[in-house]
Amino acid sequence: MSGFYPFSQEGCTTDAEVWARSGKRGQRAFELAEMRLPIVPGFILDSRLTGKMDAADVMGMIRQALPQIEAGVGRKYGDQTNPLLLKVVVSSNLSLPIYPTVFNVGLSEANIAGFAAMIGEQQAWFEYCYLLRTAGTKLFGLAPAQFDAIEAKFEKTTEGTMSCAREMKALIGADKIPDEPFAQLEAVIKQTARSYFDPDLEEDDNPAIIVQGMVFGNIGEESSVGMYFTRDIISGENRLSGSFLYKSYTLDRDGQDIHSLSEGYLNQLKEIGSALERKFRELREVKFIVENKKLWLINQTSVDKKSTQAHLRTLLDLMKSGAVEEKWVVEQIPPGQLASLLHPVVDPKSLDGIKAITGGLGGSPGAAVGRVFFSADALMEAHRDALQKGEDTRLILMVEASFAEDVKAIEVGQGVISVEGGYSSHAPVVARSLGKVSIVNPEIKMGDRQFELSGTVIKEGDYVTMDVPVYRPPMIALGKASLINPDIQTNGLVEFIEIIRKFIQPSFVVRANADLGRDARVAKMMGAYGIGLCRTEHMFFAEDRINRFREMILARDAADRKKALDDLRPLQAGDFYDLFKTMSPYPVTIRLLDAPLHEFLPRTPEMLDAYMEYLKKKGSGGDRAAIQAQIDRLHEFNPMLGHRGCRVAVSYPEIYEMQVRAIFEAAVRLSAEGIDVVPEIMIPLIMNPNELRFIRNGKKIEGKHIIGISDIGRDYKRGNGQPVDYKVGTMIELPAAALLSTEIARYAEFFSFGTNDLTQTTNGLSRDDVNSFFPVYTEFDLLASNPFQVLGDPVKELVRLSSQRGKLSRPDLKLGLCGEHGADPANIEFCMDSGLNYVSCSPYSVPIALLAVAQLTMNRSSGAR
Repeated sequence: MSGFYPFSQEGCTTDAEVWARSGKRGQRAFELAEMRLPIVPGFILDSRLTGKMDAADVMGMIRQALPQIEAGVGRKYGDQTNPLLLKVVVSSNLSLPIYPTVFNVGLSEANIAGFAAMIGEQQAWFEYCYLLRTAGTKLFGLAPAQFDAIEAKFEKTTEGTMSCAREMKALIGADKIPDEPFAQLEAVIKQTARSYFDPDLEEDDNPAIIVQGMVFGNIGEESSVGMYFTRDIISGENRLSGSFLYKSYTLDRDGQDIHSLSEGYLNQLKEIGSALERKFRELREVKFIVENKKLWLINQTSVDKKSTQAHLRTLLDLMKSGAVEEKWVVEQIPPGQLASLLHPVVDPKSLDGIKAITGGLGGSPGAAVGRVFFSADALMEAHRDALQKGEDTRLILMVEASFAEDVKAIEVGQGVISVEGGYSSHAPVVARSLGKVSIVNPEIKMGDRQFELSGTVIKEGDYVTMDVPVYRPPMIALGKASLINPDIQTNGLVEFIEIIRKFIQPSFVVRANADLGRDARVAKMMGAYGIGLCRTEHMFFAEDRINRFREMILARDAADRKKALDDLRPLQAGDFYDLFKTMSPYPVTIRLLDAPLHEFLPRTPEMLDAYMEYLKKKGSGGDRAAIQAQIDRLHEFNPMLGHRGCRVAVSYPEIYEMQVRAIFEAAVRLSAEGIDVVPEIMIPLIMNPNELRFIRNGKKIEGKHIIGISDIGRDYKRGNGQPVDYKVGTMIELPAAALLSTEIARYAEFFSFGTNDLTQTTNGLSRDDVNSFFPVYTEFDLLASNPFQVLGDPVKELVRLSSQRGKLSRPDLKLGLCGEHGADPANIEFCMDSGLNYVSCSPYSVPIALLAVAQLTMNRSSGAR
């Protein structure tokens, strides 16, 4: 019969067009039937029939379908002693809450005694009330308040519920819900079609109608109702997760753990869960009823609230079982979701009773809990005290803005909250490189060892919770919440990275920004193909180096400066040795000193006191006033465009000489161990080819001989007597350099686009101050997005132009991007299109970038763009 399609555990139609006309609920019923799983039998009247229902032979379809349903459930429709009840479901392809289910169709005063013998008299009348209320409000358009008023008149007793049902039926009209079961079913089906057919929709887009037998979790022995997930939706552990209620009609309260079910049912549910995961290739939610020792499936759906970890572990298990291929697994996870596998998340249950304020900018994702401190020194002291006393060592740094001397505190702490700056300002950049959490919130009002946010004052030593998810604004909770910590060895990430890397082509890879050996080890574990940016200035912030470096900066003459540099060189060589050895056989790009020198100097009287104490202990002493005056002279009003990068090398060539010698010494040492490395030496902040030629080749003028990198390279030989191979390149971070790339490439084997500074200098924006006006720009649509997160068109144009011009002079020029933009999938696609060879990002962002590259590569190889 056209438009009429039965289903049961014995099977169903496999016509794809019929499935498409059966709505989502109908499709789910067909799916279970097709898999020969224990679905309660029923039939579907498809969408083409909905608008023609009044003229259709509905009674004929009912009488044709009922024997199969009766046989399956074990009850007879309309029977006085053992009545079968049905539900009528509106099944649309639209997920809208307006589409109802009418339960208990077939129930009336004529057969209620038989139903009462199964579930109890008061419960039977309650079910009849439920049928009448649903039909009245959802099919006949009566106001819910009318039924509320009737319910309020009667006590919750058998007699009261009976009287309630009779008054509800009178309200609807006896002719609309007939007592005769077959007439009642026909009336409900036709009225459902009239109520939900939309003549403005195409015939195939209208909802279908499902008629299905009803089973109950409170009839007979060993009856229950329950739901479960095919595995844990948080951890992804391959173990059923759910609950059930014994002898209950609905799971409307907390039930027993699913594993308390008898072994026979539990094994059935496990087998069903495994079959569903293989069929749908994902974790599923299943609702079931056990009626009188028989298990029935009521529904199965996808699980929107599953964690990324659970989804990934499901996919990996399916891959191991042969149900899916590696390529398909890689295609299923959106790159940004991997962030949740790398960082802790807040347990939402632990936020009860804690004031939480959403707002600000997420500088580095994750979650952190700790006591808040307002200076690096205070945090470090608190950390030492906590270690000695065995107390909580979780601490969070809160500052107006962070500086070089705060790095140690960010590293020791769990996270950093700053008031000033943007996504690419100091605190977020450092936090991302260290895997710490960062929030920038200009609404915070700083006070004396306290801050105020949204009317609440938090004092030094109080607990705060930071939550920076990937897909929603960050949150600061003013109290101590609980965290769920990731384990990349068990959450599937390490295994997933190995699979992703199979789809990475040598023509475009992902490197990491890593400054120390520990960063490199994390980067390699995260799948990085080398280091694209080692910021050597970060190597001098350690407590055992910073004061010696300050001595070098404040040296009275070149001889004293060289002495200090000679002391630092073995430490630098050790750093480079560690980086090269850890990342072998992959390349490592070392950026020579870039930061303005004044950033390393004491900024406060307390910091100057500590430096003077250091000099005193060394026995070298020094005049405090003279040192302060020297510090003042080195101060710059606009340091990011001042005395930094290659300009320091021109003024103080001995600094770069020390660093380059340290690089070659590390390479020679590794060569003796049988590890050959090819260092990539990168010169920052070049604005014209003369600077790069000067630093690379050196210069002799009027008795002066400035030693260049090539001069230093000739001093070092590998164990076999051969010279050390190396490459020299530059960062393109100024528009002038981009425009002069043809000339600059004559002296550079590689370009690395420093898009943080290139964005600043192209747009005239300060990454540390952009938040002061960016919200207004967003409000008026003056900028489509934050240019420090999404590459703007002017910067893209400069990158394209520089790449093209550079390759005119050097066709084999290697091109990379090492700004914070490197982990964003949209930016990665642009880099691939522009002929770049790699992007480089913080170690904890490497898996995100790798996945984006793999997905783009697969799409392009299959012809999809």
